[in-house]
Amino acid sequence: MDYRTVLVDSRQGVNLTTSEAKDIADVVGPLLKKGQSPYQIITNHPELGISEKTLYNYIEGDVLHEIAGITVMDLRRQVSRKISKKKSKGYKKRTDRKYLKGRTYKDYKVYLEENPDVTVVQMDTIYNNETNGPFVQTFKFIRTGVLVAIFHDSKTAESMKSGVDLLESILSPELFKKYVHILLTDRGTEFSAADAMEVSVDGTRRTRVFYCDPLQSGQKGSLENKHIELRYIFPKDTDLKALGLIDQAALNIAVSHIDSVPLEKFGGKSPLDVADFMYHDLYKKLDAFGIHKIEKDKVVLKPYLLKK
Repeated sequence: MDYRTVLVDSRQGVNLTTSEAKDIADVVGPLLKKGQSPYQIITNHPELGISEKTLYNYIEGDVLHEIAGITVMDLRRQVSRKISKKKSKGYKKRTDRKYLKGRTYKDYKVYLEENPDVTVVQMDTIYNNETNGPFVQTFKFIRTGVLVAIFHDSKTAESMKSGVDLLESILSPELFKKYVHILLTDRGTEFSAADAMEVSVDGTRRTRVFYCDPLQSGQKGSLENKHIELRYIFPKDTDLKALGLIDQAALNIAVSHIDSVPLEKFGGKSPLDVADFMYHDLYKKLDAFGIHKIEKDKVVLKPYLLKK
């Protein structure tokens, strides 16, 4: 079948031939199977000479179907995590507890206005089994977009505090205070030990903890978007241990792949690229911990990543 007149890129005025379709499919097909997005593929392969929108058009128009079996089912599907206002009214809001005093989202906004140059890290957890775990404590460094995740067997205030301690040991107390000036998290009971999380083992203040408003996960939406990428590898309603998430080393592999994805807001550079270039002291600590750059065409965002 001749694809010369099947689809025209109206912006570039390019007619796609059978040979050109095959050349595109040879590059795009394997990378889509790894869970990479059209933006990621186009950014890493400018030699294709097409735009992200054009690639979407080719896939959605079945232009690459007969050539390489590529269909819209190969595209990553994103799910909305935002709760509707109508539904949210059905939930009973939690009463503010003592640890929230001076640490609400309103307090956070005031603090940012008074200290505009501070560095912010958003913190949360993801898991599939409330009883058996594993539990993943996530940290997103907002300036670089870098995700760091800590493996836990339990989800308690004590274990989350130990995760903050571990992050400090990974970075060193000096760099922790430099890059984790603020921890912004939600009001889950596992994050209730604010006083303990704010203080180093030597008793000195290392950070400030603030909490989002109830049912307002969008207030730390940057981290929530990273969770979407984590869920490409660790889907809900699956046995995470069966997928290979058995320890910190396995978790570091998954995070390395996520942190190696090029981002449009960074001009096609990955979070690790940005950290390496702009915050090299931070990058070196993450690399020593086991979070490494992955070659662009070897990035996998699929559940089979950790399976042996």
